Amino acid sequence: MKKTLLFLVFTLSAAKFVLAQQVNYEKPVDYIIGDIRIEGANHSDANAIISYTGLKKGDEITIPGQDLSDAIRKIWKQNIFSGITVEAEKIVDNKIFLIIRVEERPRISEFTFRGVTKSQADDLREKILFIRGTIWSPEKEKRAERVITNFFIEKGYYSTKVNLIETEDTLLSNSVSIKIIVDKGHKIKINRIKLEGNQEFSDTKLITKMKEIKERKFWRLWAKSKFEPKNMDKAKDNLITFYNKNGFRDARIVFDTVYMVDEKSMEIEMRLTEGNRYYYRNITWTGNNKYATDTLGLLLGIEKGDVYDPTGLDKRLSGDPNGRDISSLYLDDGYLFFNVEPIEQLAENDSIDIELRMYEGPQATIRNVTVEGNTKTSDYIILRELRTLPGQKFSRSDMMRSHREISALGFFNPETINIVPTPDPTTGTVDLKYIVEEKPSDQLQVQGGYQPVYRDPTSGVAITGGFIGTVSLAFNNFSTKRFFQPKAWNPIPSGDGQKLSLSIQTNGARWQNYSISFLEPWLGGKRPNSLGSGIGYSIVSTTSTGFKMQQFSSSVDFGVRMKVPDDFFRSYTSVSFKNYNLKNASQQFGAGLANAVINNLSIKQTFDRTSIDQAVYPRTGSAITFSAEFTPPYSILKKDQDFTNVPEAEKFKFLEFHKWTFNANWYFPVWKNLVVRPKIQVGFLGSYNKTYGISPFERFNMGGSGFGNYSLLGQQFIALRGYPDRSVSPENPDEVAANLGAGGNIFNKFTLEIRQPLTLNQAAPIWMVGFLEAGNNWFGIKNYNPFDLKRSAGVGIRVMVPMIGLLGVDWGWGFDPKTGDTERAGSNFAILFGQEF
Repeated sequence: MKKTLLFLVFTLSAAKFVLAQQVNYEKPVDYIIGDIRIEGANHSDANAIISYTGLKKGDEITIPGQDLSDAIRKIWKQNIFSGITVEAEKIVDNKIFLIIRVEERPRISEFTFRGVTKSQADDLREKILFIRGTIWSPEKEKRAERVITNFFIEKGYYSTKVNLIETEDTLLSNSVSIKIIVDKGHKIKINRIKLEGNQEFSDTKLITKMKEIKERKFWRLWAKSKFEPKNMDKAKDNLITFYNKNGFRDARIVFDTVYMVDEKSMEIEMRLTEGNRYYYRNITWTGNNKYATDTLGLLLGIEKGDVYDPTGLDKRLSGDPNGRDISSLYLDDGYLFFNVEPIEQLAENDSIDIELRMYEGPQATIRNVTVEGNTKTSDYIILRELRTLPGQKFSRSDMMRSHREISALGFFNPETINIVPTPDPTTGTVDLKYIVEEKPSDQLQVQGGYQPVYRDPTSGVAITGGFIGTVSLAFNNFSTKRFFQPKAWNPIPSGDGQKLSLSIQTNGARWQNYSISFLEPWLGGKRPNSLGSGIGYSIVSTTSTGFKMQQFSSSVDFGVRMKVPDDFFRSYTSVSFKNYNLKNASQQFGAGLANAVINNLSIKQTFDRTSIDQAVYPRTGSAITFSAEFTPPYSILKKDQDFTNVPEAEKFKFLEFHKWTFNANWYFPVWKNLVVRPKIQVGFLGSYNKTYGISPFERFNMGGSGFGNYSLLGQQFIALRGYPDRSVSPENPDEVAANLGAGGNIFNKFTLEIRQPLTLNQAAPIWMVGFLEAGNNWFGIKNYNPFDLKRSAGVGIRVMVPMIGLLGVDWGWGFDPKTGDTERAGSNFAILFGQEF
């Protein structure tokens, strides 16, 4: 500022001196401006400079005088010139012709950073506001130094030095290149936090409660001890909040300071006054008419003599996210205008009397319900999932349930769904607006790889090898009624919530699989009853042996949303038929099934209860599924028939079995978005007839990611990370063909998983997982041992990619041997595509 003022004085003096050659400075004279000419403005608009002065041709001006000085100041304020002089080019009678000569400041042609990371440089570019082609000035230089220094102070670098070096750009006239050199210095660590005045709690306890600031400890690897000024106020607030929650309502920080110990560390000192610990004495209620005082007191859960905790009191009144507070009790019964205010009536010695003043107001009725933000999905698809309908009594829990149902559709970003109530106290009504943000819901899954050719060592005939590929399309928001509307194909007709899936899998000539399925979630459009159907065809063959197996499958599913025990339950009834046609299959399934036709007609009943808050990254709720699948009991209908010596082709012409599975997941929020997920899986495959035995089809295979390239026998694959695919699967020693007996008929699996998101941005949510797993697979009740489990532990990462689905990689360590081995399984990777473990 001083330099600027001195330069301005010098400039004014220079202008005065030039004019003095033709003008008597001691005797001011009035002139008429004949013209104003600008010189030296190579990159600036001359007319704009003249307009800055406020002078124009024809104006009367006194020279010397204030008008000319004001004009120069106005130009100088634009901060684009480093020098300004004014001359009287000529004087004709009473007209004066002025020349304003300017010296332009240089412009920035480029700027670079040294001494910072690329990400830091990107952040700084947005903060210093250097733009190529703009004026370079001392003020801009000082501001950049200040901004960069403060940027690194916030990151814990207190000795940052910034040097801006300007170099003339030889390629562009009047331009400079700026090199910004940053010496961040050492990151300052908190060496020690000293507390005084605390009697009730130890230093260690209080420092832990500050959360935002940590002492430097050699053993603390997970908590940062750097000092950031913005965290100091948060840490002090946390400390006082902790005291308040423990009854010390008068606790204060009376003094605090921060000082450097050396160039790498600092110390913090705080002096506290704790005051007395207070307890609740009398709690009175006023204004409550709907609920009795005893009922409210029971829900409040505070007894006389409990430690006074205003934070806990607020939570019990209106801040419990699970809805177990006084406000939720009223809001769930329509009292939208309800309010409760705690008032301290008396603080005496160590006791506090509280009066809870309540305003119940009228019950609110829902007037209008609208949706906003859905660009593809039809309004009625959202509205039919809502539990808040016009004319109904307002309910907070119904509103939250509606939020969950919208999220469960999978068409919208769950992180941005918002509900905006607009109450009208004069009419006792409320309008509800549901705001959503569409996200990609359709999925394209493409997988491919190359399997080296394997040749029989005896014959040299190629058995397998070549490209393995999968292409799956899932249109999760399909619309059949728009199918014949040309404008709706963008790229497919969508918006009505129907699901259409197409899949092709192939290993060239050896294996091919084709399937298509369709689901209508609201059959008829009035009730949430679903109807689905699907068909599939696969063929497996080996040219060297002439083996071929063709499989045709079809199914019809009917789902009903139940009301008992609650409306989180759904019932699914499925009827399916599978036909297997085997030719030259003696090497695969034994001589008995070398050429056979096998049929599997079954009915499956599933009960599902899902209360998770959202589909992509659940934080709360549970997902529990129980299913039972039955074939007709053909062997029972054939009275007293002994199947011991019946040929396998005849025995398995119509498969018979009963299959039971149970799968339960729970989600518990631990801290912020950190979630713990325990999981249990159980399965049992049984027979109606002892002489028939356990069906070789529909058995369980365990290990790895839970994927099988293809299933010859309709096996169900269960993941067990830390072990190779299908490596935890016993064989039945009583069966001759090894492949025929592959798989168990009983399995248990237990999982404990912890999840932490890295980002929940809808473009690609990413989260980390850590897991402990234990499971095993047995054949026959006599071999079943629920304590003989294959254990593993590991970590992984998940990312939800639009149009593809869930992708993940897990690394697991198997602590026990896989089936048929004596060495522990050790390190194994599992790759996840489009499904969850």
